[in-house]
Amino acid sequence: MSLRPLTWNLTGWLLAGSLLLALGGAAIGLLTVVERQRPAKVRAAELSYLPNGEYLKVAVLGYRQLAADVIWLQAVQHFGNREETTEGYLWAYHAADVVTDLDPKFVAVYQAAGAILGVWAGRPRESIALLTKGMRHNPEVWQLPFFVGYDYFYELHDPVMAAQYFRIASELPGSPAYLPKLAARMTVEAGDPDAALEFLQRLSQQLQDERLRESLAQRMKEVMVEKDIRYLEEGVRRFKARYGKLPVRLEDLVIRGIISQIPEEPLGGVYKLNAADGSVTSTGSRERLRAYRR
Repeated sequence: MSLRPLTWNLTGWLLAGSLLLALGGAAIGLLTVVERQRPAKVRAAELSYLPNGEYLKVAVLGYRQLAADVIWLQAVQHFGNREETTEGYLWAYHAADVVTDLDPKFVAVYQAAGAILGVWAGRPRESIALLTKGMRHNPEVWQLPFFVGYDYFYELHDPVMAAQYFRIASELPGSPAYLPKLAARMTVEAGDPDAALEFLQRLSQQLQDERLRESLAQRMKEVMVEKDIRYLEEGVRRFKARYGKLPVRLEDLVIRGIISQIPEEPLGGVYKLNAADGSVTSTGSRERLRAYRR
């Protein structure tokens, strides 16, 4: 990534930051509204001018935290936009990296940017890089390795690495009592929908942003579809073992007492049986899901 000198408005940023400190929260809210009205591409292009944080430390002298606050104010506009482009997310990640160079103890940046990059931006590698950086500077914050565990388990399909970070989180002050058991399940029951569903529910409890929680709710429904399909296909196998042939339709499983009822499809579709091979699909999902993210 090519980093060009910040020549256009560093002084302006610092002056604006001083004004924000003087005027308080009302001024911050007004600046946020104005910033959101500017075209996303323009804002992304401006972030691209940010130099490496180590260089910026020298430029801002004793105003590191002030500069970090103002840069984060710009970056958060990209992180808060569900329709952001890949380039916009990458520059917002770069800005978060610069912010945490200036203020390595800015825990809220690691948590917010790490969660958004992983959950809805589709950038788990950048999320992990930022979160593990946060772990180095804030080793007592259990949420940082917990979110890294999410990236490895649900985004990168690596339950072993996920379990490692859950164990790290479980040993830190204030971590929830369920984490050691969850770490064990990630290792032993990799690919199990029940373990994945429990994990996503636990993660949702840690998020304050309602939009992130909505994204996780959608993923929980996808996992529930996979769980239902496995349940129905097991019923098909039991039907064939008992009667020596495949059922013609899923309702036959209920009629013959193999299952009590056909589950309601959580994505708004219905479950369909392929009578030729006994496989089950959902009309609400285009393809089979793993117990973690596609």
